[in-house]
Amino acid sequence: MHHPIPSTTSTNHHPDTPIPTFFVLTSPTHRLPPRAELERWLGRWLMRELSGWVQLVIVEMLIDGRLEIIEDALVRTRVDPRQSDEQRLIVVRCCDRVGPRRPGLWAAMCVAEALAELVEGEVVDPRRAGLGLRPRAGLRPPADARVHVVDHLGVPSSSMQGRRHWLTTVGMAHFGLPDLELEAVPGTMTEIAGRVLLGVAQHLVDGTAAAPRVGAGPREVLLTLGEMHWALGRDPLAMPAREGRGWTRVGLVREPSRAFPDLVSLRAPIGARSSSSSHWITAAWLDLVGRPVPRNQRSLEPDRAQRNRVSAAESS
Repeated sequence: MHHPIPSTTSTNHHPDTPIPTFFVLTSPTHRLPPRAELERWLGRWLMRELSGWVQLVIVEMLIDGRLEIIEDALVRTRVDPRQSDEQRLIVVRCCDRVGPRRPGLWAAMCVAEALAELVEGEVVDPRRAGLGLRPRAGLRPPADARVHVVDHLGVPSSSMQGRRHWLTTVGMAHFGLPDLELEAVPGTMTEIAGRVLLGVAQHLVDGTAAAPRVGAGPREVLLTLGEMHWALGRDPLAMPAREGRGWTRVGLVREPSRAFPDLVSLRAPIGARSSSSSHWITAAWLDLVGRPVPRNQRSLEPDRAQRNRVSAAESS
């Protein structure tokens, strides 16, 4: 069954328009109800779960048909022939806008979660499923539809020679942007490097600066402590108190020789004394917080209980 969005929305959008997409996998015996009944059920779910401006915008998207829901054929999700491997695939996608507010992303994510509840299925993020990462259950948008990139991106780390690591983001395609990478990071600095990586990702997602074009040469962005703190979900334990100047410069390069994967590399700022990852990451950290890079660092994924306490404090 296909619950389409109008052709003017699905075919005439700009090639760079973000189209956040989520899958719902469920039993082959479960089917979606007719469109009119489905829209009524989704409308009630959205009114119950959301609030503020984002609720009004997503409900309007639903009414106007700007959300696309495709109930696809059965798909095979397991390799072992001894197990039942057929599941029904439901695709949810929605064109989004560029900038700090991302109602299209929240619309696709929330409707996918609602459908998973309706058909007793599970939500899959196709951008991050290869890493075994799933959308965080129960994640709800704030009233203004802004995002904390830590909730939507993965940051895997791969070992390199000489006890160095290669860090990348996974999931920037939800925002219509290329993923970022940081190469040759010392093992003791992976957490700090990951926070810088997420801070730059937040800077680009918010539209503060555009991602560099392929072959355009090196450029810089100005990363602030506030952006990095926001990227990490405003978790008070994720960042120390500011003692530095609160901002730093980060170089960005998009290599023309690399066709796949298309990544934006974080480098030392233009004119830096050293291009070594350990040197410029340390300098960036001192610029931002004014303290030496800590050896015992917290995980990039803040404790969920702590997140709940912070959310409760902000809403009170």
